[in-house]
Amino acid sequence: MEDVPVTHYLEHLVIAIIKFFLLTIALPLIPVFIFNLSIPAVLTLMTSTFLIEYGAAPIGIGLGLSPLFVIYVLICIATGVILFLFDIFDTFGEHSEKVSNFLKKSSERAKESKVLSKYGMYGLIPCVMILGFYVCPPIVWVFGWRRDFSILTIMTGYITISIITALFSMGIIVLLFR
Repeated sequence: MEDVPVTHYLEHLVIAIIKFFLLTIALPLIPVFIFNLSIPAVLTLMTSTFLIEYGAAPIGIGLGLSPLFVIYVLICIATGVILFLFDIFDTFGEHSEKVSNFLKKSSERAKESKVLSKYGMYGLIPCVMILGFYVCPPIVWVFGWRRDFSILTIMTGYITISIITALFSMGIIVLLFR
């Protein structure tokens, strides 16, 4: 690894922050102004999503927001956080010899693991449901799994649990099983 000027790191960091801002702040706020939604309710939902992830669905629905809008906000924020984490990790992995060596060793260990070989990326679906979207990108990054398929897998699990949580919040699931 050669020495890279600080401006190179800053360039990657600024691009990551812009993508993060667009996905997690700008996209959720656009419908607020188009459909004249309650700004405090939406900001509460957004903040809750950063803190309790899909657990924010009942909060948004309880504040009178449309369930579809709530799911939209949850998806925007999860996608933004996941991509931001990948960008930050990639910057470290690309510019740090220690991190690069760690990745190589971790990838080799992952290939030797029978459990990871059998379930691999599909294990991200229950992982995101149990541990959340902050945990999955580091797992993907450390094991060197395919990024596109991993993001799709993480979001499949996240969207599924978000919809189930929203349905529970609206009482629909309870009605179905009576």
